[in-house]
Amino acid sequence: PADGKMNKIKWLLTWPLIFVLFATIPNCSKPRWEKFFMLTFVLSTLWIALFSYFMVWMVTVIGYTLGIPDVIMGITFLAAGTSVPDCMASLIVARQGLGDMAVSNTVGSNVFDILVGLGVPWGLQTMAIDYGST
Repeated sequence: PADGKMNKIKWLLTWPLIFVLFATIPNCSKPRWEKFFMLTFVLSTLWIALFSYFMVWMVTVIGYTLGIPDVIMGITFLAAGTSVPDCMASLIVARQGLGDMAVSNTVGSNVFDILVGLGVPWGLQTMAIDYGST
């Protein structure tokens, strides 16, 4: 019974967000919307960008309120916020017997984070903002 109540509470809390996403992103898995797959991709990416912006903003506000520097908040909360979903995805596919996919996800996401997450901002800093800096 308690599990049923928690599921109802979780559904009630997530329903507005699910409704907004349903209303703004075409479901290209249905035959009617198949040809709009690129729109689905772009809108999904925009929603992820918006959620990421709000996540960083909220962590910054919470850190400022508690007197914790932005660097510490970024290293702990934002890093955990991006690593935990990768860990959950790896656990799910490992339980399905797809160990190679779990290892690939674990290694691949970290390599991508280091090469793109650090490389692109540093590259922009060096090439566009302060040309020739190190």
